[in-house]
Amino acid sequence: MISHLIELRNRLLRYMLILILALLLCFWQADILFSWLSLPLREALGPHPTMIFTAPHEAFFTYLRVAMFFSFFLTFPWLLAELWAFIVPGLYEQERHMFTPLLLIGGLLFYFGGLFAYFGVFPFAFKFFFSFATDQITAMPSLKESLTLFMRMIFAFGIAFELPMGLLLMMHFGVVTLEQLKANRGYVILIIFIAAAILTPPDVITQTMLALPMWLLFEFTLIGQRFLNKRAAEAKETPPV
Repeated sequence: MISHLIELRNRLLRYMLILILALLLCFWQADILFSWLSLPLREALGPHPTMIFTAPHEAFFTYLRVAMFFSFFLTFPWLLAELWAFIVPGLYEQERHMFTPLLLIGGLLFYFGGLFAYFGVFPFAFKFFFSFATDQITAMPSLKESLTLFMRMIFAFGIAFELPMGLLLMMHFGVVTLEQLKANRGYVILIIFIAAAILTPPDVITQTMLALPMWLLFEFTLIGQRFLNKRAAEAKETPPV
């Protein structure tokens, strides 16, 4: 047990070193990264976008948080690789063949969720909310509040898009079955909308734009598991050569 803990510690320390190097590099280019991150908001503000900060240190810590966000986002595959290298020696050969593609797909789904939030949700949501500005009401977004919203939404969509991986693992280990999920589809959809309400700001627009993709991913997961069950049944019926 001690040797395994030492190996895990060494792998995490190695990842922390990569994370720190990525953090320094991202902080060096933090202004460019923030400009890219805030692009949907600035485009929604119009031809002369303006953002404000109300405390002397707010801009510095905003850039620092941007650097931390991008460094983690960029090194996330490295973290998965280190954890996978630690776990894989204890798996059977069949489990390795099954979990390796799931790990890759899970990482891709996380990134796809973040990109969906950035390119699909942000432009629509910002234009909708800023459309209520008038001559008497001017939109002047805060650096701190805007960055918090950006990071929260991107991570929320990234985590939410991991739903298929979670369901597949639960069905593999017998926590739930395909029949149980199909029979309780209405409750699952209700839980999805509740989770979307918790992960997103308190407005119906972003909640719905998160809940609907999760619902579709849930349905695709059921279809995929049905296909896997069918293949497993055919493999059992096929006589060995």
